[in-house]
Formats: sequence, C-alpha cells, structure tokens
Amino acid sequence: MTSTHYAFNNDRIRDNEDKVLLERINEYFGAFSVADADKMNSMVADDYHMTDIPLAIVRAPKEAWYGANKGFGGLMTNISVEAISLHGSSEPGSFAVMENVVRFTLAVDPPEGAKPNLPPGIKKGDSTGMIMLSTIWWNSEGKISRELEYGKLLWEGFDTNEFNVW
Repeated sequence: MTSTHYAFNNDRIRDNEDKVLLERINEYFGAFSVADADKMNSMVADDYHMTDIPLAIVRAPKEAWYGANKGFGGLMTNISVEAISLHGSSEPGSFAVMENVVRFTLAVDPPEGAKPNLPPGIKKGDSTGMIMLSTIWWNSEGKISRELEYGKLLWEGFDTNEFNVW
C-alpha cells in the first residue's frame, strides 16, 4: 500500500503488518503533508490533546491544536513527510511510534513567536526540516486520543539513509 498523498512517503513502512495502523498513519500524515487541518481534526477524539516538544506545547486540547494546525498551513509550503519506521498497534488503548522527517519551505517570513523553533535567520522561501518521533494513542473508536511529538531541526549533511531500519 503506497501512500496516495504525494508529500507523504511511506515506502519504508508500507509493509507494516498492522494494515489498520498503516491506513490511519497514511491518512493522518497525508493530511498533514497537504496542510489539511480539517481532515486531521476529524481524525482526533473530542478529548484529544497534543504535546509538541519542539514547539513547547504541552497538552493542548483539540480546539487549540486545530487552530495551530490551521496557522501552520499559512506559514509553510512544499511540506513533505518521510516515514522512517513505524512500530506499535492500532488496537484501542494502544499507541504507535513513527520516526519521520518533516521538510517544508516558509511561505512567509516567520512571525516572532515561531523564530525560536526555526534556524536563525530563516526567511520566506527558505527550506528546513526536522527529524521527528511521533507517538499516537488510539481510543476505542479508532480516533487519536493523544499525540506526542519530539523533534530536532535537521543539521548540515543530514541523511535519512543513516536511519535505515535495523
């Protein structure tokens, strides 16, 4: 199953045995890669909360995260997500962890509040990215109940091949 979203590359995880998990991950990160905050919002539970360590966001409720996601859509263009590995389960109450690389180009000059989370001096038209660990918990309805993101800005010479699965 190859991702139908051109900006979400699932080549390394497409053989995951949990096909429900793979379908959900494809849908969610595919929506992120095309800045579809509405689609992402439809996939999260009413009691959802997000912790995004790179953005210093802790336990943001669904409404707050939806607003942030909508804002990201105006800041970034050429968004891509490359999955490196996927582990876990789609079973209710369980979680999955995906190593991934998010790359993007700034569509506008970054607002002051975003600058601490970006490379120094980055401006409209510049590209950057992050190596991420995305952890997602599932509820009994198959919706995302909790999400946790850890990440680090990419460094000079960064190569996803260094992260080949064991």
